[in-house]
Amino acid sequence: MSQPNVIFIPISNDNELECIDLRPREDQLQLVASNADSLVHATNEITSKPYGIYAEDSMVGFILFDNEAYSDGYYWILRFMIDERFQGKGYGKSAIQQVIAKLKNRNDCKEIRVSHVPNNIVANTIYKSCGFQETGEFEDCGDPILSYKI
Repeated sequence: MSQPNVIFIPISNDNELECIDLRPREDQLQLVASNADSLVHATNEITSKPYGIYAEDSMVGFILFDNEAYSDGYYWILRFMIDERFQGKGYGKSAIQQVIAKLKNRNDCKEIRVSHVPNNIVANTIYKSCGFQETGEFEDCGDPILSYKI
């Protein structure tokens, strides 16, 4: 089965409320930050940019990732979610593959990193299906870090 096509459109005044209205399933609320919180986080992360993940004309999710490498050559996917209405359709995997495709052609990108809440099995599965591997490292809050080596 082929992956669905998704595109990234920067979050702006025109689509910010649509982004904030996206929600994971009820049982996933403790696994991801709200998009409202993520947009506030984005304003403090000057190297990153928030995007709506679109399939056809619908915003199906949200992603925030670095547009500049840290000094160690790492780029981070900082926030990522797919709305409950659009889960299980391949949009998440397509979005992560698109981030990899965008970043791996940059000369300064040695590695793409991501972390997730420890019991977020769905996120872990998606990242690993896209080529990420466990690093054995953890964020200060205990979230495992995964890496995609370029």
